[in-house]
Amino acid sequence: MPRLPLKRRVFCKILKLWLRSLRISWGNSVDTSVPGVLALWHADLFAATAAFQKTGLVAFISPSADGEILAKIATDLGYKVVRGSSSEKTLEIRKALEELRKGKSCAMALDGPKGPAGVEKRGTRWLAEKAHVPIWKLDVRYGAHFTLHSWDKAKIPLPLSKLTISLSYL
Repeated sequence: MPRLPLKRRVFCKILKLWLRSLRISWGNSVDTSVPGVLALWHADLFAATAAFQKTGLVAFISPSADGEILAKIATDLGYKVVRGSSSEKTLEIRKALEELRKGKSCAMALDGPKGPAGVEKRGTRWLAEKAHVPIWKLDVRYGAHFTLHSWDKAKIPLPLSKLTISLSYL
């Protein structure tokens, strides 16, 4: 991964501190002792990043400039990062498939790299079907937060706020 400019490195440090400040509690869950695909909406990206840090989860992240920042943060928080995009028809998703076959779990956005938000794209199901693993759908209940006016309506939890994470089979 190329070295980010100083401003972006400082920004990443601040984001990591913010993500580590979030208080995560667990609601309903499923058996995650076997490999699987963690499916989430782009709106819940920050919550998922905070909840699964230091688990060795493989994160499938876009090669965009925003993805570069997220990839840096995810790597620092203990994720293995695979860069790729279903909209560019790259073969990088096969690297995530290899990781699943090695016994790792993988996370990716259900609504693809560009949306529309909340509309499931084919990539998550394709990946799970090829690897013969379950899909775990992430559901987040937010404490104090705000929602961005972006394409994905990203939810931004305030520092030290509580998030309740639940997983169910998709």
